[in-house]
Amino acid sequence: MKEIPVQRAESFYRPPPTLPATSWDLVPPAERVWRWYENTAQRRLNPPAGILLGERVYARINHGRWVADCVCGSAQIVTPADPRFACPECGYGWAQIQFPARPEAAEAEVSAKAPHERNWWNADDLKAWDRPGPPPPEPEKEPGRGPADPRPQEPMPEEPKPEEVTPGAGSKEGDSR
Repeated sequence: MKEIPVQRAESFYRPPPTLPATSWDLVPPAERVWRWYENTAQRRLNPPAGILLGERVYARINHGRWVADCVCGSAQIVTPADPRFACPECGYGWAQIQFPARPEAAEAEVSAKAPHERNWWNADDLKAWDRPGPPPPEPEKEPGRGPADPRPQEPMPEEPKPEEVTPGAGSKEGDSR
């Protein structure tokens, strides 16, 4: 399978074709989403001032992209090079993004998978809405009963059959059809 790197903010949020490709190079990666969103929505947006103290947002890999989820349900592509997050949808202020100690290791963990299966969650992120749950427990086996010796099934009770109606048996006099 072709090596496809995990997408990060600095490579995803690029200037529109009408601008030189290098025109956003001096914009920090966490702020490029604001420029990109401004261009897409065709309206002026101002990033929030200051940071939210004590607020942490966990980064995760979703379909081969580093993303952070906002409390409003939106998500943006983020990068370990600038671990900040502010939502252009609802205006949620700048929060610190918690990346793994070695983001490259998480990227390597998903690199061999198909793009739609390249998902990774931070072990500490217990509130992730799309994190798969633990596998269901194996059903307990009774001793001496294995796959080749299934428990015999009880026969299903048969439904009582309606009594057959004989022609003229249930008709009343004066009935006209």
